[in-house]
Amino acid sequence: MTTTTNRIRSICPHTKQVLREFDCADQAGVNQVVASAARRFQTSRLDLNARLRLISKLRTLIADNADEIAQLISSEVGKPLSECYSCEIAGVLDTCVWLNSNARRLLAPERIGLANPLALLKKCYVHHEPLGVIGVISPWNFPFSIPMTTVLQAVAAGNTVVLKPSEKSTLVGLKIAELFLQAGFPEGTVNVLVGDGQTGKFLSEHPQLSRLILTGSVRAGQRIVEQTARNLTPVTLELGGKDAAIVLPDAPVKYTARGLVWGAFTNAGQACASVERVYIVDGANTRALIDEIVKQTKQLRVGAPASLADLETGTPNDVGPIIDEAQLNKIAAQVEDARRNGASVLCGGRVLSDLPGYFYAPTVLTGVNHGMAVMREETFGPVIAIMVVQSVVEALRLANDSDFGLTASVWSASVRDAQKLAPHLQVGTVYVNDCIFSHAAPELPWGGVKHSGIGRSHSHIGLMDMVNIKNINLDTARGAGRLWWYPYGAGHAKLFQGGIQAMHGSSLSARVRGAVQMVTHFFKK
Repeated sequence: MTTTTNRIRSICPHTKQVLREFDCADQAGVNQVVASAARRFQTSRLDLNARLRLISKLRTLIADNADEIAQLISSEVGKPLSECYSCEIAGVLDTCVWLNSNARRLLAPERIGLANPLALLKKCYVHHEPLGVIGVISPWNFPFSIPMTTVLQAVAAGNTVVLKPSEKSTLVGLKIAELFLQAGFPEGTVNVLVGDGQTGKFLSEHPQLSRLILTGSVRAGQRIVEQTARNLTPVTLELGGKDAAIVLPDAPVKYTARGLVWGAFTNAGQACASVERVYIVDGANTRALIDEIVKQTKQLRVGAPASLADLETGTPNDVGPIIDEAQLNKIAAQVEDARRNGASVLCGGRVLSDLPGYFYAPTVLTGVNHGMAVMREETFGPVIAIMVVQSVVEALRLANDSDFGLTASVWSASVRDAQKLAPHLQVGTVYVNDCIFSHAAPELPWGGVKHSGIGRSHSHIGLMDMVNIKNINLDTARGAGRLWWYPYGAGHAKLFQGGIQAMHGSSLSARVRGAVQMVTHFFKK
């Protein structure tokens, strides 16, 4: 592949060691890879049954190599092994199962009945045909699960894929391409572009893409929309979040605290669906809940993720590193801004400079308000900010007072009471007494509103993004033409005027008069 002089480095965030360096693909390199994917799509597509058989083989391959994959993810992005298995690999395997159980039904031609009796002699079908080359630009925070679930849906639908992984998780991206080849997918079906933002730009501007799917920041999404506009390439964008939790006064203290602490600090808070804002409706348990959140946060072990060998000899850490120094500095700046403007730091609030990598202490803030960056901008780090409010109405107003709308959660002893709030939350997913988990469930759609993105991934809705939905109409009439064809005779308009009243008139007498008029003018048309 032809390359520019640009180079990227894969860096282990808990040691700061360089794992490997890569040349970035330039325009010519991107053209070469996209052309390979286009040739594969145009010349030798596998049928659906063959694709699903290979997805089954891929499932087995991933399961057999789960330890190696988990260790690679952990090494490159610093995720604890437990999260590599549960949040990265498990959902991908479930997606393989879901596609094998549902893709034949969802992608089969569908017969559509028409309501108008004038169309009784028509047979209408909806076909689901692959689009072509799907571009995927994926992030580093879930470097295996996010691209794999998207690529699996694209390939199941019959497309070929060009994947540009984040420059911070190149090794995992290359592993994905390797797994598809090992499973038996023909060369050119899943292709990986190594590179930086400029490489991603070359891909998004490529005229042969049939769709581009990005998971990334709002800024990245805005750039992608500009870059794809010239070719009118359709996009699906899953962008940032500033996810809110509303805690009702009856919420069980320990359970709720445990859920919020996990939702805030899993993956070191580096998830678009992390719980970043908590609105506690004031009640008898308010102080106890805050104290319990602080207690559980202080108990979290922060440090380098354990290796597979370490798991046999000791207790692994709960919270790993921040991905790089720039992100670490952003987190620290938000917390310092909040502290400077009156927030209280109940625990954490500092860079853990005694550790060799990029670590930030899990942090609980109170006394925050919506004038602070920590309540308005995505933090993407181990920080949970708590506001005590006086009513559910105020909690809903503040939860919706955001440019983002990815997920939200409601916590209560009464599932019914919590569920009543769901229609009022301006997000793509509402959880009751849980958070984040549904991204790993292939049956459920994923995406948001406002600045959190455009479109949906996963589920049957995401699968439909991967196909051209083609309407095919068959007319079985013989002899006479259709009533709406030329020539427009003297009674043509009267025939249809009567037909409208016969089918849709507001009373029985109006429908009868319409039918008489329709029959009367049928031979005058």
